Amino acid sequence: MPWERIHVDLAGPIFEQMIFPIVDAHSKWLEVYPMKVTATKKTIECLRDSFARFELPRILVSDNGSQFATYEFRRFMQRNGARRKKTYSKMNT
Repeated sequence: MPWERIHVDLAGPIFEQMIFPIVDAHSKWLEVYPMKVTATKKTIECLRDSFARFELPRILVSDNGSQFATYEFRRFMQRNGARRKKTYSKMNT
């Protein structure tokens, strides 16, 4: 189902901003939010905006970035009935 599972990450900096992409795993629809601040509060604001226009996901897939690993983010996910699935960066050696 669309918007059941989404993938998020942070990319950049690009032109002195970070990019926060949100990708729907089903449709591959992409939402992109430019961010000057990558704190948990700003990340949650972007997700709230996206959730208001689409649906609440059941699963949010992210790496272990500091903004996703806070109590505030865990509480936000719980209150919205979603769970977070962590991915891990692959180190090239």
